[in-house]
Amino acid sequence: MKKIVALILLLAFAGCASESSPGGLSEREAGLIGGGGLGAGLGAIIGHQTGHAGAGTAIGAGAGALAGALLGEGMRRQKENTKQEIRQEVMQQQYQQGNAPQYGAVAQPQVQQLPPPQQPQELKTKYNPRTGETFPESYQVDPKTGEQLKSLR
Repeated sequence: MKKIVALILLLAFAGCASESSPGGLSEREAGLIGGGGLGAGLGAIIGHQTGHAGAGTAIGAGAGALAGALLGEGMRRQKENTKQEIRQEVMQQQYQQGNAPQYGAVAQPQVQQLPPPQQPQELKTKYNPRTGETFPESYQVDPKTGEQLKSLR
């Protein structure tokens, strides 16, 4: 009879399990049930060896349920922390790329800034024979070395 009840309970819990939420239970609740079952089993074994199987089962079930609930809650918190870190990282990447959401604001058309028009550069027609550097027509000497410039023509 005990085997049939255990089999029915096992099938009931296994039939409700899913990957994201085992049996529709939170991590804490799943840990409580699993820890309680393991604790009861270990308590019964130890209690049987000492001659107090009922007391061992009760103590083991309580201690196992408490430990399982604490472990399950730790797992839940870790999962929430990981989700929060991922959210922050995604938001940070979006804001760094300039894709910050503008709530309630009308999108303004992007106007491309053109570079300022360049001044026409003087034609470099003189050079320093020692350095090879070229200069505009108006220069007579190299401003860095003071050497006389020669014409390129």
